[in-house]
Amino acid sequence: MKKAVAVMCVCAAIAITAGAAPRAVESSVHAAGTLRASTRSYNETVAGSGSLAYSGEHEITSALPLVIDKFYVAEGDSVEIGDRIAAVDKAATASLIESLGQVSQLAVAAANLSTAVSLIPEEITSDCAGKVISVAGSGASIESGYAVATISKGSRLYVNAAISELDISKVEDGQPVRFTCAAYPDTVFMGVVSGIASAARNQYNGAVLETVVDIRVTPNDEDKRLKSGLSADVEILLEEPRQICVLPYEAIGQDNAGEFIYVYEDGAAVRRNIFTGAEFSDGTEVIKGVSPTDIVLAEPEKIAQKSYIKLKS
Repeated sequence: MKKAVAVMCVCAAIAITAGAAPRAVESSVHAAGTLRASTRSYNETVAGSGSLAYSGEHEITSALPLVIDKFYVAEGDSVEIGDRIAAVDKAATASLIESLGQVSQLAVAAANLSTAVSLIPEEITSDCAGKVISVAGSGASIESGYAVATISKGSRLYVNAAISELDISKVEDGQPVRFTCAAYPDTVFMGVVSGIASAARNQYNGAVLETVVDIRVTPNDEDKRLKSGLSADVEILLEEPRQICVLPYEAIGQDNAGEFIYVYEDGAAVRRNIFTGAEFSDGTEVIKGVSPTDIVLAEPEKIAQKSYIKLKS
């Protein structure tokens, strides 16, 4: 009898142990969150910045600092060579020159200050024909060499933008462009590349000196909101839209072998090396290594060396 009881106790212990084993194994399996690759339409672009200007813009300037009494023209007026642009306040201009203590190169060449004052013109005339696109304003003090008025020799408004030398090889005449202006941040304007400079130049981007090439963009529409001098950010569309796969950054790991993900297959985490492309705020394009039907595991750095995975509900 005692022997039978002992056997029963042993069997019960084995049964309890056997029942607990799956639970222990299950608790040791890593629970992973899942993600899916999304698809979206994408245009590769080249970005640049610049401003709007009319073709053939010309500034009417003075070698002397001036105070303007009144303007004879306004924005939008047409002028010919020799037409009066503005009357000069000679008394105020003389006071301005004396207060500055120094005058323009033209006046410096004169024998003395009184000679410089005698050179103050009665009025400013246009030295070119075209349309007035801006004037300094009546009563304005204008420094030597600065524009009294700006005349456009052409009637078409363009965007002049600087493109990095690293990207200019991708840019061609005729490519579509979308651009925005700080004055209208919620409006996207469309245009086309209509000119590329034949030479590069240097410009500062903050404290960094960079080499850029200027391009010209012709807006598709003559929108009255677009004005000469407005700043503009441009995006040149390099190709027709294409469908791409995008994965969130939290699904992608990186080690000495490169970038990788883990996908869920038959209860196990399977590593795949991937190749990425364009980057976005919410993820990156995966060129090779994933499809929208794959179950991708989040936080790959926590999955390394784990063969079997359970999915979080």
